[in-house]
This record gives sequence, structure tokens and C-alpha cells, in this order.
Amino acid sequence: SFQFHLLSSIVSSGTEAAFLLSPSMTAMPLFRLALLLGQLLLGFSCSQIQQTAAFGIFSNRKAHRARQTAQKFQDLMVGRRTINAFEERLPDNWEDALEQAIQAAIYAPNHKRTEPWRFHLLGPASIRKVCDLNAQLVSDKKGVAAGVKKLKRWLAMPGWLVVTCQKTTTTTTTSSDDDADMVIPTSLAREDYAACCCAVQNLCLSLHAHGLGTKWTTGPVNFDDRFAKAVGFSAEQEYVVGTIWFGTPTFQPSAPQKKLAPQNVLIRHT
Repeated sequence: SFQFHLLSSIVSSGTEAAFLLSPSMTAMPLFRLALLLGQLLLGFSCSQIQQTAAFGIFSNRKAHRARQTAQKFQDLMVGRRTINAFEERLPDNWEDALEQAIQAAIYAPNHKRTEPWRFHLLGPASIRKVCDLNAQLVSDKKGVAAGVKKLKRWLAMPGWLVVTCQKTTTTTTTSSDDDADMVIPTSLAREDYAACCCAVQNLCLSLHAHGLGTKWTTGPVNFDDRFAKAVGFSAEQEYVVGTIWFGTPTFQPSAPQKKLAPQNVLIRHT
């Protein structure tokens, strides 16, 4: 009501100490004035005025906390960067951070709830196989020296996670052959791939929140026929969405200059 909101603003605008509602509060001029106005002009009792003060201050604090939370999340999203250089070793808590990141990843939007994502954490042997395969591909295209250089760089990456998507024919009984066709916009295959991409973004943001940087790579080696065997998954059941390098960044890159501002990409329609 009008009276309620008027009284709330009178009481809560003066001091947050009114929230405590202690006996000494009546010694405060503003609070005493609010009591007088409430009793004489609005017909409220002292207890009603105290309850109104508490409600108004609680609402203000709740709104303030919500704004703070929203700002922290906004800063987290716009602060994530692709990291190209990592410290040699992973931090002590990296496994806990990764498990929480996976938890965030599997809560990505997933229209048909097929949960098509799989996350392959590579160990030393698998990492070596993938690095050797990539070095061979680079050597064949650019020469041995380039392959050796690439091998050294890739072996320096501390954390390796290969994200795959289960093929539609192995995850569900499709209603038609169209569901397995990525070219068809409404196909289940396309929706599953989109879900996995959302999962990767969630994962990278979660790791970023734990102080770990990431790089989502989709180089040719990911799609080589020998890649699945090197990692250890079935190419008949899964295909690669990307390889995620992760670890402690040696430095935080500055934000890239965006070509388009929000007002350039937000199109308002009548």
C-alpha cells in the first residue's frame, strides 16, 4: 500500500542500524521521528513500524547482494582468455577444480537430454602419442624442423582434456535418418554438437574461476583417423569436439579489441 511504502522509505532511508531494532534505537532522532509519524499520521503501531523497517532494509540488502553476484559473474565471463603459455606443473588442487568444471559442463543446455558429451583426461602415455602424431603431420607438411619445434611446444602443455560427442546413432533411437545428419538444422546430431560446445564453454569458465587457463584447440590432428586410437576412444561411437589444454597461465593476456560493440550486434525489432 501507499502507507506501507511511505513508512518503509521513512524508516529505512536513515540508517541500517534500524534493522537491529534494539531499545537504544528510540534514542535516534530519525527513528523517533518515524515512530511519531507512523503513529500519528499513518496509524501504525511501534511493532508494525519496526517490522516495516526490517523488511525494507532486508530487501535493499538482498538486491545489493544480487547486483554484486551478477557483476562478479559478468567479470568472470568477460575476463576469460585463451591461454597459450602455461606453467610447467599443474597446481595441487587441479583435480578438484577439474571435477567441478566437469560438473558445470554437464549442466549445459541439452534439448533432448541425450547428454552426448564425454571428457577424456589424458595421461603421459596418451599425451605423448598425440604429440608424436601431430609432429608427424606438421613434419609432412612443413618439414622436420617444424615438426620438432611443434613437438617441443605440445609436450610443454601441462593438462590435456579431449572433449568428444557421442554419435547420434549410438546415443538414442532416432525417429528418422535425418536425426543423424548434421547438415539438417533440426537434426539431433546438430543439437548434440551445440550442447557439447556449450559444455566446453561452461568448463572453461569454471576452470577460469579456479585460476586455471584454457585453450580450446581444433587443429587437424584432432580429426586424423589415428587420433582416436592415440587417445583411447572409439571413433565409431564418438567424434572430437576439441582438445582443451589447461593449467596455470604464465600471464593473463589483455582483452582483444572487439570489432563490434553490443549495440552493433543487438538488433531490436518492433
